Order: sequence, then structure tokens, then C-alpha cells
Amino acid sequence: MNSTIHTLKIKGKYFNFLDNGSKDIEVRVGYSMIKKIKVGDYIQFMERGNAKFQVVEVKIFKSFADLFDSIPVKRVLPDITDKAKAIRILEDIYPKDREALGVYAIYLKKYIPTIKLLRASSLISENKRSTFSTLISECYKKTDFIMPDYPYHFEWYYTKVIPDIFNGSRDIFAAIYEGKVVGVLIAKKDSQEKKICTLWVEKNMRNKHIATLLLESSFRFLETTKPLISIADYKVDLFSGIIAKYDWEVTQKLKGYYNKSAEIVFNGTLK
Repeated sequence: MNSTIHTLKIKGKYFNFLDNGSKDIEVRVGYSMIKKIKVGDYIQFMERGNAKFQVVEVKIFKSFADLFDSIPVKRVLPDITDKAKAIRILEDIYPKDREALGVYAIYLKKYIPTIKLLRASSLISENKRSTFSTLISECYKKTDFIMPDYPYHFEWYYTKVIPDIFNGSRDIFAAIYEGKVVGVLIAKKDSQEKKICTLWVEKNMRNKHIATLLLESSFRFLETTKPLISIADYKVDLFSGIIAKYDWEVTQKLKGYYNKSAEIVFNGTLK
């Protein structure tokens, strides 16, 4: 069943109660748009950022009095303890003719998206061809920005990386967040070298341990925590935390190896 995202208005105080978990039920009356809300849908609130709440249950009552006969006031109005006062607050918002439409108690749970790891070789072994095709296309789009430093990226990706996934000597690891690729690592393992060829994390998703997830997944494939990797000189600072964390050592410096930048090589030598 497909989920729908509904957008509603809410006062800042009540949004804050939902956001911090002190409130988990939002009460509305039976307008047509409210009647469309079902379990599994999501609700976002206008002008309240990107926070999203999943609908876990919907109950319908004849009146506000019936509502509070079944539900503790604090789950709807955390700053109110008196049932009569709670009813008056809702009646001030919704007059009797609106209350008569039905009182909807929408049970909400704050949605906290997780980061999922996809491995290209696993999609092949599971015969998920469509997902594999989509993934490799998206990973190319995300890494195409390196063309100025690595002008043959397109040819390398489609004539080397993809075929080698099928023979087991390369793999693509992708971090997925809310259905989008936010991190990519391409690794190579053959009789000659164990190498990280590409490592990228979307700028606004950095400092969320995505690089660690990708790296440590690739380490199991590469069977080492110190793979060969080269980084353009002007990007080394971006990787300083990773370099220190895994104690990578500079082993080679190559000027003009690709286009204009020098390459700083770690944990081995480029041949």
C-alpha cells in the first residue's frame, strides 16, 4: 500500500510538543482532507521544517467529550490537565457544527529516516536487475563531478567498473537516505591491488558517519583497513579525519598524474 504525505497547519507550541515527544496525538475534525488520512501515511506541518510524522492509528469520536473519555488529555494537550478546560480549548478552535463532522484522533510517531547500504554485487546475486541498473546509473551521476580531475571517468566507469562487478574484482557500495544516493564508494580487489577508487558523500550529509559505513563495508570486501587510495592534493584536507582514524600513511606523491592536480597516494603505490 502506498503512503501519502499530508500537509497540515499547526501552532508552534503544539508542533514542539510533537517534536519532543511529549504529545503523540493530533486532533482534527472530519474535513474531507482529514478523512483521507490513513495508517501508514505521513504528516508534515507548514512552516515547521522537514520533520515528518507517521500515522500509526486513527480513531474517530462523536465529540470532544467522548475523545477525552477514552484518551488522556496530556497526549493531546500536554500543558493541560483538566478535561473540561481541554474540551473548551478544542471548542474554541472548532465550533459545534465542525465538531459534528466527527472528531479524529490521529496517533503520530516521529519519523527518523535511516541510512541504508546497497551493494551492487548483492543486487546481481539476488537477481534484482532493475534496482541494479538504477543504482549504477545514479552512482555515476553522483560521481561525474570528478571529470575535471579524472577526464576518463565515464569510460572507466562503464568499461571497467561495471564489467568487473560481474567478475567479482570490483564493487560499488552506495548509502541510501530517503530513497536517494547520498554516498558512493567504488572498490577494486584483484591479484595486483586492493584499492578504493572513489569515495564521495553528499555535502549536506557529511558528519553523519556515512563515510565510515561505506569504508567499513568495503574493508570486508577488500580484506584490509589500509587499502590503496589516491586523493587529489587539494582534497586531502576533506579526508583528514578518515586518514587519521584509520592511520593511513602517505606512500607516494605524483605530479600531473591525471589532469592538473597532484595525487597523494596512501598505503601503497600506483603503477
